[in-house]
Amino acid sequence: MTFASICEAFRSEGIELFKPEVQEIILMGMMGLHSGIAFTGTGNCGGIIGSAFVIAYVVGVTVDDIAKNPRAHVAPCIPIVEDIMDRFEETYGATDCLRLRYNRIQRAFDFLDPDAAVYEALFAISEPKKCGVMADCYECGRDQGMPSVGARWAAESICDLLNKEPEERKKLPHHLQGLDMKELAPKIQKVAKLMRELGLGHPDEKISWREYRTLKLKGRKGVEESRPCGVNAPKKE
Repeated sequence: MTFASICEAFRSEGIELFKPEVQEIILMGMMGLHSGIAFTGTGNCGGIIGSAFVIAYVVGVTVDDIAKNPRAHVAPCIPIVEDIMDRFEETYGATDCLRLRYNRIQRAFDFLDPDAAVYEALFAISEPKKCGVMADCYECGRDQGMPSVGARWAAESICDLLNKEPEERKKLPHHLQGLDMKELAPKIQKVAKLMRELGLGHPDEKISWREYRTLKLKGRKGVEESRPCGVNAPKKE
């Protein structure tokens, strides 16, 4: 798990981010977030989620900070996006487990399929060079895996943050010091009302997470064709 790896890496260097008992409690909650959120594969990789959690904690924006400045919550997002999200996109072309897996090894198993574990093992043995944990050197193999990559990038980001003063970590760049929601809300409400009147954004259309997977792979047409009812599929000539 990325979260635990980050914590243990810093603990080995004499820096305790969380007390062991607190770390264990957090890890229990993290169990539901791995593999694209609860093994669905459609959400962000656990290597990103675990990294984001620890980075945000180190940045240290509190409820009181947000009460004083409603834009303060943006501060932890900056290193998460720049140091983790962007690097995943640049390196693997994706941030969600489904595409990450496919882009790396040209396989995208359904994690909730009971047969997936068998297929996974079969692929790992038949294609060891594409499967990190089956590489000739196991440590190098592990280093290729998303949890390890995320933990390493997060550790680099956290080291940079720890070299800054606490208040400096929370500082927003000028272009993000914009209007807060109290000032924006009245103006946005007018725009939202107009959008509803025009029907922009397909406000009544809903999509399940399983259809979202189809949407990513086959686009809107693929979703419509797979639905027995609801959204009409385009007529085939």
